[in-house]
Amino acid sequence: MLKQEVELCMNEVMRECMALKIPISTDIDPNIIINKRARSRFAACKKKGSSPYIIEVGEALLGSDRMVVKNILAHEILHTCYGCYNHGKRWKLYADKMNRAYGYHITTTTTYEALGLEAPERKRTIHYVIVCQKCGHEFYRQKKSKLVTETNHYRCKCGGRLKCYICE
Repeated sequence: MLKQEVELCMNEVMRECMALKIPISTDIDPNIIINKRARSRFAACKKKGSSPYIIEVGEALLGSDRMVVKNILAHEILHTCYGCYNHGKRWKLYADKMNRAYGYHITTTTTYEALGLEAPERKRTIHYVIVCQKCGHEFYRQKKSKLVTETNHYRCKCGGRLKCYICE
């Protein structure tokens, strides 16, 4: 699917929302951004200050069929409704309305498998291992965080002290 086809899908979803009287924003940028780096999300709805809402779609979604793309776009477009920037009651109400009217399966989260896509291979490099000194449970971390730098402020579920080891 090409970027222009995704933008056509977005226009269709917006018309469907309006037909159901779902109050989507009138301030949505019609130009979708294709994110070539996204691996763990399929799309995003972004807004900064007074600029319009921007819909960003992961490149992996371009390999999907039209209904999958529309489903993901509907999810993001619903975030432009007042009070729907999260997945609260109002967002869920509108998602349910779209699901019943148009046969969508809008949910708060989804997976590659649920969309019928092959998940990209993820390289996971572990840089830190935090070990409980009492039960031996290991916690793996890729990035430096407070758990890594301030291990003495945390305890394992068993109550044991934690110790951080740096992997080389």
